Amino acid sequence: MRKIYKALIIGSGAAAYGCADRLYKEGVDNIAIVTENRLSGTSRNTGSDKQTYYKLSMDGFTSDSPYKMASDMFSGGCCDGEKMYLEAVNSQHCFLRLCEYGVNFPKDSYGGYPGYKTDHDDTVRATSVGPLTSKIMTEKLERVVLERNKTPLFDNKLVTEILTRNGKAYGVKVLDTVTDKTENIFAENVICATGAPACIYENSVYPASQHGMTGVLLEAGVRMCNFTQWQYGMASVDFRWNVSGSFMQVIPRFVSIDKNGNEYEFLCDYFKDINEAYSFVFLKGYQWPFSYGRAKGSSQIDFAVHSETDKGRRVYLDYRKNPAHFSFENLCDEAKDYINSTGCMADTPFERLKKLNSKAIDVYLRQGLSLETDMLRIAVCAQHNNGGVYTDCNFESDIKGLYVIGEAAGTFGLSRPGGSALNDTQVSGLVCARHIADKADGFSDERTFDAFSNDEADFTVDESISYAHFKAEMSRVASFRRDYEGCAALLGKINEAVASYPEKHKSLYDYYRDKDMLISMKALLEAVIAECPETGSRGGAVFIKDGKTAEERPYYRDYLTVTKDGKAEFIKVSPVPYGQKPFEQYLNEINENDM
Repeated sequence: MRKIYKALIIGSGAAAYGCADRLYKEGVDNIAIVTENRLSGTSRNTGSDKQTYYKLSMDGFTSDSPYKMASDMFSGGCCDGEKMYLEAVNSQHCFLRLCEYGVNFPKDSYGGYPGYKTDHDDTVRATSVGPLTSKIMTEKLERVVLERNKTPLFDNKLVTEILTRNGKAYGVKVLDTVTDKTENIFAENVICATGAPACIYENSVYPASQHGMTGVLLEAGVRMCNFTQWQYGMASVDFRWNVSGSFMQVIPRFVSIDKNGNEYEFLCDYFKDINEAYSFVFLKGYQWPFSYGRAKGSSQIDFAVHSETDKGRRVYLDYRKNPAHFSFENLCDEAKDYINSTGCMADTPFERLKKLNSKAIDVYLRQGLSLETDMLRIAVCAQHNNGGVYTDCNFESDIKGLYVIGEAAGTFGLSRPGGSALNDTQVSGLVCARHIADKADGFSDERTFDAFSNDEADFTVDESISYAHFKAEMSRVASFRRDYEGCAALLGKINEAVASYPEKHKSLYDYYRDKDMLISMKALLEAVIAECPETGSRGGAVFIKDGKTAEERPYYRDYLTVTKDGKAEFIKVSPVPYGQKPFEQYLNEINENDM
């Protein structure tokens, strides 16, 4: 007898497990999880100096409200006010569930949750359990979902197709990566929680094991929302990790080394006032993402690093000694006040980091890298896609029954507070689960399933096929510095690769992975070319055409950019909801439902 799940979740990170648990709590227990590799996702394998979780203030002293939090997130532009309100009003509920499951967020003696300032935010809503916040979240949720709720999980299953008919999802086709066999898994609702297309850039913070499945979703017929809006920032590349927060606040040396082994302490070449440069380095701690709005401020550090990389040099952070001409007294007041208040004043960046956040040092020690004795190689890397698949406020895509949650969804706009992505993994899963739980069961005609076959791609082995050069070109012309002519030329080459995609390949697994990557690259380049000449430079990227930087056109901050097949549509954003019905109306609705 054919097995049909009420809901099938793709992914095994914080968003996937959070949604699975919510479905179970809503009374939907006919669910399953399918994942390419249970241990390979971004949630389990990334972090920073103290990876941030962003939620409504809960310290007991700070004045805050869901409306204020939503308005702050909405103010960055190009995001729906209704979604930002959903993110805010559900944040405490989701946060406290994580605490209940054992994520040990810091508390004061009264039971409040103290916070700190994060990037793109001036409040103290941020909290953390250290460098591995998302990993700990994932592990705690996984234990509940797999052990307590007994949710079945199918591992080593690469999703190669969303099964659709007449605008409705019916399940997925998967490749068993152990046996190389394909099979169909049927479901009334499919929930994609697979993150961004991490595969498309060479310079990337995403773990090498993280790939995403944006190409599969695009082939299914979804539209993309704000797909050009990515977050880029400095990160180590031999071991992929953000060098934000404490890594910058202790003000390390910035060094580049050319092919002949010559060493340059290069910030001196990019700033007339070196003290201003070191103050900007400090500010990168919580202004870590590149921002066009800070192109004349702290984001000049990103430009300098990228410029040295473009010269063919390797760039490093050196914590072993102070930068040239470093003077604590000549730093900006914000840097001096912070270093004094945290008691981390010391003779070297390493000693300052040891005092400020020793766990940040331990992250690299576990990888065999000592910041005390070795320099750390870095680049400006892709770190997060603020855009993604276009969905409604239930996180349902244009395809009925296909939901997209977490980073794979196009939730955020030009900027987002650091840590809001972790909040989003839980809120989007909650909202999606409630919507599915309220649906009626069953399909109108189950004979539709008979149309889906288990056909495999016909290919022969060719070990020479590689698309790595496309990833390098994406980082060069289509990351935080978008060159119109470069993007157009690269798109032409990728279109050729997609049109003549070879039947020969290294393996069936690589055949599907590389195809997904090329389709994702094509969609992003098409979005850049369709959108950026209209909107100009904005958010996390500078747009350059005919050798000139295109200034932002603020008019477009009031619109979502929705793209498909190389065309862009600008859709007016919804405002943040304000006001409510009288309380008694809500009370009466509850009483009616309980009768």
